[in-house]
Amino acid sequence: MARGLFLENSTRPSVLQRLTGDWHPLIEKPVPEYELLALMHKSALPVLGFYLMLTFAGAIATLGLLANSAPTIIGAMIIAPLMSPIITFSFGIVVVDWQLINRSLFMLVTGIALVVILAFATTEYIGLNIAGSEILGRSHPTLLDLGVAIAAGGAAAFAYTRHSIMNAIAGVAIAVALVPPLAVCGIGLSQGLYASADVGSASTEIGLYSGGASIAEGAALLFATNLAGIVVTAGAVFVAHGYGETKKAVLGLVILAVACAGLLHPLGVSLYELHVKSSVLSLIGSSRRDLPKLYDDHARVESVSVTMKGDVVHVNVNVMENEAKVDKMQEKVDRFQHSLSALLKRPVVVGVDLIPVSVRHFSAGNRLKSQEIELSNGDALHHPSGIDNELIKVQTGESATQN
Repeated sequence: MARGLFLENSTRPSVLQRLTGDWHPLIEKPVPEYELLALMHKSALPVLGFYLMLTFAGAIATLGLLANSAPTIIGAMIIAPLMSPIITFSFGIVVVDWQLINRSLFMLVTGIALVVILAFATTEYIGLNIAGSEILGRSHPTLLDLGVAIAAGGAAAFAYTRHSIMNAIAGVAIAVALVPPLAVCGIGLSQGLYASADVGSASTEIGLYSGGASIAEGAALLFATNLAGIVVTAGAVFVAHGYGETKKAVLGLVILAVACAGLLHPLGVSLYELHVKSSVLSLIGSSRRDLPKLYDDHARVESVSVTMKGDVVHVNVNVMENEAKVDKMQEKVDRFQHSLSALLKRPVVVGVDLIPVSVRHFSAGNRLKSQEIELSNGDALHHPSGIDNELIKVQTGESATQN
């Protein structure tokens, strides 16, 4: 009896088995290698449709960038077929199929040239020399962009291995930009090193003034970053699914990753500059609490630019300040430089371009029962609520504006 009870308990499924026992028939298996290889060869054909769709995508991206229209640029990402040869190139490396590799490379090179030339010719014809925020945003890539490319490459490769989610490729194309950086590269080649900044952008963020790198170089770096991240990560996903010969595939991916390692330095420098800019803004934001004498309450920071020259961080800040506080600005700049250098733990050079303004403050609603008006001679006048915000004259001849 006891033995029978023991056997019965030993064969009883666990809680985990009872919860997941019916999952096995529903689990989707990866696409067989022969089927995926045939799909990749079909996708790697340099047909007219590929170049025609790429032409349309390049034209839409170029016009959207010149118009500084984010929705238009997103539309170009959706219809751009450039993700296909990148994934086929990665798969060709994994399975060591030289025909697939050569065809994919041919499509990539010709497609890149097509978009860059089209963007260059369009910009030359229209004659615009304005770099808006959409252009500037793609001319200064960081390691964050590499992280996006890595994630996108993994998602794209995994989508190819499952029939049910192959339609997710369009979403991956939106997540990682391929055609827009190429269009920015063509636009940058047309505009040269001296493009006019759009409203609200600092001149140090564009052209020759951004550390000596042009817009075209920054956009080319962004595309190379996306390309390397997608190819290496997609190849790793294919290897993890058992496609190709593991040793040869891993060796090919390692060689490719080492060849792309040179991208890490400029991307790391850009990310550090972004970190420094974040630190500057955080220090300015917390100055009222930690450094109450650093800025006047009505001071306004218009822009902040950061450049690296060796080990020295150069920070330039454009500030609109109360003209009554201008005399003490040098002392404030010195204190700010000392605080920022201590925060970053490296030498910092701070330059402040000051725009003196006459500050006048007005308020309405929620007035207190008793309001105080500060006079220019330092005296104060109290009056009951209900008096309009207007210029009040007192016996001393001074005037003040109600706050």
